[in-house]
Amino acid sequence: MITIKIKENSKQAKLFVEYAKSLSFVEIQDANSLTTKRTKTKLKSAIAISLEEEKKGKTNFYKNSSDLFDKVLNV
Repeated sequence: MITIKIKENSKQAKLFVEYAKSLSFVEIQDANSLTTKRTKTKLKSAIAISLEEEKKGKTNFYKNSSDLFDKVLNV
């Protein structure tokens, strides 16, 4: 698989993309939709993991900010 980034702000670029779409062995993926899908998937995974840990009781409590930094930074 080869990845090619094309800036579609010129007439030649748009013509090239149209030509590439006509080829049977080329698959066009929009970069904007890929970024959105990846971001949403990662966020959902992180949220799901956090909720699962909370349900299992894996939560941390700190008296104040000094206590937090002492425990997190092992100071």
